[in-house]
Amino acid sequence: MRMTKNTLGGLLLLAALGTASLPVGAAPAGAAAAQAPGPVPGASSNESGTLDCSQLESLWEAAGGSPSAAFMAAEIATAESSGQQYATDDDGNGTVDRGYWQMNSINPGSSYDPMTNAKGAVALSDDGANWQPWVTYQTSAYVGKC
Repeated sequence: MRMTKNTLGGLLLLAALGTASLPVGAAPAGAAAAQAPGPVPGASSNESGTLDCSQLESLWEAAGGSPSAAFMAAEIATAESSGQQYATDDDGNGTVDRGYWQMNSINPGSSYDPMTNAKGAVALSDDGANWQPWVTYQTSAYVGKC
């Protein structure tokens, strides 16, 4: 499972209407503008949909995630999506992984909207207590990403 990332700090967030793979920083065709959340520490206007580890930690916490799990959450998101908001993976079984944390379309947090994606990851991971649903956790591919 992979998660997506978001552009924060005053940038407009885009709601995904499509599921095709996209280039880094590209918005899905037909995406509609959504209201941007308040500033996130460390976010800047030149991110183009890509967040670094510190910004992913801030997004995790802004979504209600535990500060003690924020570092691991950022490592998982970085391993899953390279911090790209519109990261997409067609699983070949009719499901799609979306966003920073590559939330699978069978889960409520499968969205390109950063806050929705982060809240989904907080819920699915039981606030960082269970990372088993993420392949990058199972294979230790997250280690050293942040």
